[in-house]
Amino acid sequence: MQLNSIKLENIRSYLNQEIQFPTSSVLLSGDIGSGKSTILLAIEFALFGIRRKHLTGNALLRNGKNTGSVELKFNLNNKKIIIKRTLKRGKKETQQDSGYIVIDGVKKSATPQELKTIILDLLGYPKELVSKTKNLVYRYTVYTPQEEMKQILVEDEAELRLDTLRKVFGIDKYKRIRENSQIILRQIKTNKKEISIRIEDLEENQKQKSEKLENIKIIDLKIKEILPKIEKIQENLNQTKQNIEKIEKIIQEQRSLKQEFSLLEIELKNIIQQRTRNNNDLIELEKQINALKKELLGKTTLDIETIQKKLEEINKKIQEKENRLNEVNNSLNENKIKKIHSREIKLKILQIAKCPTCEQTVSKEHKESILERENKNIEEFDRNILKFQEEKKLLEKQINELRKEFEETKKQENLFQINKIKLDNLKEKEKLKTNILAAQEKLKTEIGTINTRKIELNKKIKIDTELEQSYQNYKKELEKLQAEEKKNEIVKKEFEKEKQLIQENILLLEEKIKKQLEIKNKLKQLTEMQNWLEKHFINLMSVIEKQVMLNIHKEFNELFQQWFNILMEDENLNVRIDEQFTPLAEQNGYEINISHLSGGERTSAALAYRLALNKVINDVMGTIKTKDILILDEPTDGFSSEQLDKVREVLEQIGVKQIIVVSHENKIESFVDNVIRINKSEHVSEINN
Repeated sequence: MQLNSIKLENIRSYLNQEIQFPTSSVLLSGDIGSGKSTILLAIEFALFGIRRKHLTGNALLRNGKNTGSVELKFNLNNKKIIIKRTLKRGKKETQQDSGYIVIDGVKKSATPQELKTIILDLLGYPKELVSKTKNLVYRYTVYTPQEEMKQILVEDEAELRLDTLRKVFGIDKYKRIRENSQIILRQIKTNKKEISIRIEDLEENQKQKSEKLENIKIIDLKIKEILPKIEKIQENLNQTKQNIEKIEKIIQEQRSLKQEFSLLEIELKNIIQQRTRNNNDLIELEKQINALKKELLGKTTLDIETIQKKLEEINKKIQEKENRLNEVNNSLNENKIKKIHSREIKLKILQIAKCPTCEQTVSKEHKESILERENKNIEEFDRNILKFQEEKKLLEKQINELRKEFEETKKQENLFQINKIKLDNLKEKEKLKTNILAAQEKLKTEIGTINTRKIELNKKIKIDTELEQSYQNYKKELEKLQAEEKKNEIVKKEFEKEKQLIQENILLLEEKIKKQLEIKNKLKQLTEMQNWLEKHFINLMSVIEKQVMLNIHKEFNELFQQWFNILMEDENLNVRIDEQFTPLAEQNGYEINISHLSGGERTSAALAYRLALNKVINDVMGTIKTKDILILDEPTDGFSSEQLDKVREVLEQIGVKQIIVVSHENKIESFVDNVIRINKSEHVSEINN
């Protein structure tokens, strides 16, 4: 980095002034208070902006002015850069306003903080310095006010000086690493303590899991033992059920036979009744035929279509009544059978003690409710039987009346029938007589068939007391086996339920153990990390820091001694720095405090310390781009004429391309390439060309 020019507008004692900087060494010359240091502060302001407590806006802006600015031009890595910052006076304090930076002709407006970030990046300074109020790298490599250098020489607290130099050298990170490591260690120990509490019962949980697994094995054995019993019971149950089904099938067949027998009896009765009716009809028909034969003697036939129609209607009614009579007879028999069935149910319910289905004891109330229900059914059946019997009598009466009406109508038909009709009627009746006789023969055959079937059924229908006893025995055996099966199933289910509960507990334990093992592994990792931090990493950071500091200390001490000896040339006075970089002096073999040296000796020590600091920082921090410029503010305060001559030799050894020296010593003009003279008149500083 090399400065080209700086333009000041309303900055302290400057109204509007531009200063050009040569590329070699230059002296800012002028009386005390002429405005030399203002130029140096303006350069720092242009680069980094205002800094609270160190470089405030109120200290820079000219009294009585509301705005001011600094424009700095410099070259950096073959790039031409212009940066401009502005100041604006507020009610309480002067603040920075927006500015801009131009890099190779490209202009970018930016806030003060953005400008500082860009400059730090261009100069290669650490980015963590963006938010710092004091830029130590710049202050101790480029420009350090003389009073600040003297302050570091007489710093009372060695640790504070060491921390300051750590920051300047860029190795304070090792201390921060150690401090952060201690924070991490404390957190690790806290975490370990918390984690240890969470796995205190890990062994107990593992033991419980093993015990529960053993319990499951025992339960499995018990279940294995009971399964054959259940299988045997189920085999017996199936066999008993098959036997019961066989007997029930026989019983059902017997019931079917009995029902068929009852139906045959009803059918036989109906047929007999029909034969009786047919016989009656034959008798009546015979009478009618005889009567017709008598009437036909010497009589003509008449048209009797109307009478025939009436006869058909009467006959139809008779048929309907007879059909209804058959239905009533069937319903009557059905109600009688149901009544018998209800009585059987009453008899069974009085004898039963337990329900064959659910195996529960049949309560008295339940029995009474069933008896009451069946009694009601029997009453209903009796009512139905009485009703059907009455209806039967009525139907038989109506049929007889209809038949009488039919006979009367026939008589009328005979009276009004012409001879031909009577003759046809006679023939019809004779035919009817033939048909009835044929029907009678058929009914007779049917009666024989029915009787034969009844005899067959009578032979098949029998009451087998042994079969009934077997049935009851099988039922009891079935109940016993079902009870035994239920008992064993309950035991088995209890074992299975117990096993399930244990398995659920094992799952919970396994989940807990898994988490605890993960925590234990994490605890192991934390312990390993703790050991690594305590035994290796922190010590390694200390060793690295000590080694780096040792190398820096060696170079620093050699340069400090070399340049101090050049400036003083006093064999009885030597200087060095201790481990905390505190400058020490020895005179005539005795160690003395730096503050006890004379003014010129202290200045020599401060300048030698400052230049050594500059050289070491530039060597250590390879990324910074300000190695080619050095600014010295009144570096020769209290120097003798001979010491001033030695300054030339020291500056030549430094080998910096651009050196800016601020001094009121005229002799320094002899060993710089250029001189910029500054005059101040009526509180206004100007460059005197």
